[in-house]
Amino acid sequence: MVIISIIPTIIIGICFHAHPFHFISIFNWKLWSVAIATVIVTSLIIKLKHESHENVPLAPLCVEAACMEIPQRVMMQTLVLGILAMQKLNTLWSVFITALIWCAGILVQALVTKQKNFQYLFLEVSASFVFSMGIGYVFYSSECLFIPMLAHAAERFVTRTCLREVEE
Repeated sequence: MVIISIIPTIIIGICFHAHPFHFISIFNWKLWSVAIATVIVTSLIIKLKHESHENVPLAPLCVEAACMEIPQRVMMQTLVLGILAMQKLNTLWSVFITALIWCAGILVQALVTKQKNFQYLFLEVSASFVFSMGIGYVFYSSECLFIPMLAHAAERFVTRTCLREVEE
């Protein structure tokens, strides 16, 4: 997904003058608080799915999660934000709209793969929506991709290590 999205991400970034590397925002403790709360809530929802990644090493899962923030934030959220700005609409809506788009993608994928476990799908969409709203707000406020990438990697780490020990 990340490799496929590189070219559109660059084009969207150039068209909307995106600069997702405002590193000064990493010192904003309020955004870190939102990110940490989002990771905790999302991780708890994910653990309800009882999904196991026992055969997958932790490092690649964390890297994959961090890299997923590139198409979701820099490509999709920037595109939605840019369209809203061009229409002179409240750009904060980009957070909600991006979350809906991402969840719609999960639902389409479930339809294509004929997934029948409604509880699993509901928890998957719920976790994705919560994460996308919280971290989308962090990205919107900070314009710093580093925080969402670190948060997504942290969510995988917490889900895979810390919460696994709680359920055993």
